[in-house]
Amino acid sequence: MPVYGSSYWAPTKARAATRAPRPARVTLPKGDLTADVVVIGGGFTGCAAAYCLAQAGLDVVLLEADGLASGATERSIGAILPVPDVSLGDAGTLVGKRAARVAFTELQKSAVDLASTLKRLKIRCDLASTPLFINGPFTNDAALLQKELKARSALGLDATWLAQPGATRELATETQGAMKVRGASVVHPVKTALGFAEAARKKGARIFENARVKKTTFTRTDVTIVLAGTTITARGVVAATGTPGPVFHQLDRHVRTTQGYAVVTDPLTPAMRKRVGKRNGVYTEFTESPRFVRWLSDHRALCAGLTGPAVSAKLRTTAVTQRANQLMYELSLRYPDISGIPPAFGWDLSIVTTADGLPWIGTHRNYPFHFFSLAFGWHGEAMGWLAARAATRYFLGKATKDDALLGFTRAL
Repeated sequence: MPVYGSSYWAPTKARAATRAPRPARVTLPKGDLTADVVVIGGGFTGCAAAYCLAQAGLDVVLLEADGLASGATERSIGAILPVPDVSLGDAGTLVGKRAARVAFTELQKSAVDLASTLKRLKIRCDLASTPLFINGPFTNDAALLQKELKARSALGLDATWLAQPGATRELATETQGAMKVRGASVVHPVKTALGFAEAARKKGARIFENARVKKTTFTRTDVTIVLAGTTITARGVVAATGTPGPVFHQLDRHVRTTQGYAVVTDPLTPAMRKRVGKRNGVYTEFTESPRFVRWLSDHRALCAGLTGPAVSAKLRTTAVTQRANQLMYELSLRYPDISGIPPAFGWDLSIVTTADGLPWIGTHRNYPFHFFSLAFGWHGEAMGWLAARAATRYFLGKATKDDALLGFTRAL
């Protein structure tokens, strides 16, 4: 029977392959603590930031309100994609060519560097390098996609064009041509985050779960993080919460939150696997509301998309069931040979974006000593690593002029 409302990546006793080693749980002590930097948020971005900061020699405290990797990370699609949610052409129009160039080039570097770091740290997260195929399913989409490829090539960004015959061989679905982007990878997102958390702990980071931050305050010299029964005084804060949330609700006007959905099929039969192309890439589309398809190591397909308004808690279960089955239907249209295979998991996920499609990575004038990592859209892993590295440069006093272009200077 399909499991609606629970992510495929959620660790369960029944599915041993989903479980991952995690740092030993430590109770947050009462009273006053000190640290160089406090990271708020224990998803992928927060765990990666804690590792990078601790690796740089800083005294780090990581605070997670619930359990590590239990929020957006657990509900992600597990893909390290070297592109943001917006096209290069649109980004250039909205934020200027320089900011667009920085965002696209840095994100491509981030995707490659993240995969390299996971290998170096020997984090067992089912990492596999894979191309990203951005498909133009219809003639007009393909024409616009070729313009995007030309713009990317002008910046030296990696991408090649697959004409219809080659794209058909790779994708085994309707296509008028596709852009192939190297540097992407797939991972088990929960294992990846927990691997970074353990690496951070080994570097001296203190990690606390079930540690909900009430507020942060600041003076001219430091910042105080207030929890129930505990205060932490630090040089700085990394807000790795994806969305501003209740602690930083004043920044809500800078983000747009919608609801996305994902479905994972039952394992494909051997006959089906022969008829759905090479299954060696992540698939998306150059359309207004793209879908994402990736193939899992146990011969399942994951399909995600259908971004739309958030629904009430009362209607959430119904919405997940309906959207998961709609994604299954759309998947069968793309790959008729798997028509009839049932869904195994379906879940929803919050998609936090900005008006210009680029993230908020950096400082805000109303929050001294704070560094924000927000609004990554569908691309949490590559964006999260980019934010972790930028936060480390900031707290080491090595931030670059290009770093500022990824943050709130675009809006202020």
